Amino acid sequence: MSFDCNICATNNTASGTEHALYSTKCGHLFGKSCLEEWIRRSSRENRFRCPVCRMHLNYSGCHPIFNAPIELSKSKFGNSKGKHLSENDIVKDYLSGRLKKGSTFFIETGIGRTHKKFIKFFDVHDGYILISAFYCSGVGNIDHDGDTCLHKYFIQIFKGTNILYSEDSGSVPVTAVAFNKFREDAIEFCVGFKDGCLMTEVLSPPYENLRIQNKRGLIKEDSKINSICFLGKEKVVFSVGKCNIFTVFTDNASDKENWLTNVNVELKAVTNLAVINDCVLFGIMEGKIYVFEKNKIPYVLFSEEDTQVTNYTYDSVTNMISIVNSLPYYFIDDREGYMDEIWDEKIVSHKMFIVSKIPKFDSEGCRRETYDINSVGDFPDSSSQVVHEFNPTIISVKYCGRCFAYSIVPNVENGTLQVHFVNDALNIVGRKKIDNLGECIGIFRFEKPVLLLSNVLKIPIVLIFHHGFKTLNFYSLL
Repeated sequence: MSFDCNICATNNTASGTEHALYSTKCGHLFGKSCLEEWIRRSSRENRFRCPVCRMHLNYSGCHPIFNAPIELSKSKFGNSKGKHLSENDIVKDYLSGRLKKGSTFFIETGIGRTHKKFIKFFDVHDGYILISAFYCSGVGNIDHDGDTCLHKYFIQIFKGTNILYSEDSGSVPVTAVAFNKFREDAIEFCVGFKDGCLMTEVLSPPYENLRIQNKRGLIKEDSKINSICFLGKEKVVFSVGKCNIFTVFTDNASDKENWLTNVNVELKAVTNLAVINDCVLFGIMEGKIYVFEKNKIPYVLFSEEDTQVTNYTYDSVTNMISIVNSLPYYFIDDREGYMDEIWDEKIVSHKMFIVSKIPKFDSEGCRRETYDINSVGDFPDSSSQVVHEFNPTIISVKYCGRCFAYSIVPNVENGTLQVHFVNDALNIVGRKKIDNLGECIGIFRFEKPVLLLSNVLKIPIVLIFHHGFKTLNFYSLL
């Protein structure tokens, strides 16, 4: 067995030869000669970007892989082999009284792969997975942004592990994707591009073979689209360039509206937009989470000294927000003369807060409600370190007048998926061995939770990785 180089797509050769297998810090594999040629073309004092994931790297951090077939073909941890191999096993044990309250189980249900294509952006809704991925089609000159025109981009939609839709989007980088979660009659999604284009597509049933019902270029901006989400069934909100947030109707692209009309404020690039209601957005700006109320001055919801917020998730049912922070470090690019910011993916924290409204009075004595947060608690296992772009999750379920909330976190150090029960001080109530958790970039509720019996809760989830995804069912005895 041999492994393909991610640049030339040919097999590696024996250790010590020209095309021997080398690994980067981010875990991608290349033939030695291809990697050296890539570094020669794009190196900034031996600093370069990974051809696959674009992470900033140093050549000193690359190392040869010896005995590759043995080292890489066996997993560090095997799957846990409990007696509950199916949903029926769990139900039978519950009915026989052998399961205790609080028992939890995982059952894997499927694996999807993108075959050497790197997932950068994604969204999940009601059993559908929307991904934007790219692959390296060759070695070329690097432009001033450190990107290469030899990357090819595409959009895919999965139902479970089956590909329902696939479209090649060419060489223009995709910078944001989002499902329209307000529509039930069709599948609609929006895509933003680096060249400022914003596009929506509507796909009609039958869902076994999706057909394009409507494809519309909404707008063309001068700068890249940073983030998008749907504000309603026919309305999109998006951030663009370094200082703007706009809304636009999907059926009338000419009716573009500035979210902060007549507000005298200077914004930086806004990413990770989330809709709280018709008049309030959350988003990340300069490593902090801001509240963007319509036509009002934005203010900080969360910031932490010496760290940067890299991702977050807001749950409207529990009014909770889960936040991932990372500690940046820097280097000076002598050729360009600017400070280039690098994220150290090993130094992160994962925190959870309750979001509430508090009354405040402005200088004229007018009452106004603003958003504030209070800590839910610290995650008990501090070794649950995740990659800096990890998209955290909060899964909430209403049952018998109560709301149960879970946070599922990858513990990269021991290769274990951990379930934290928010109602019980974030204590760990479930674990599952999973391969390659270091590449996990997001965990989501995949479909709506289901009560199998009066007390057995099933929550379908999906783990998104750089090169595919894995679906599982999580079971909890309430």
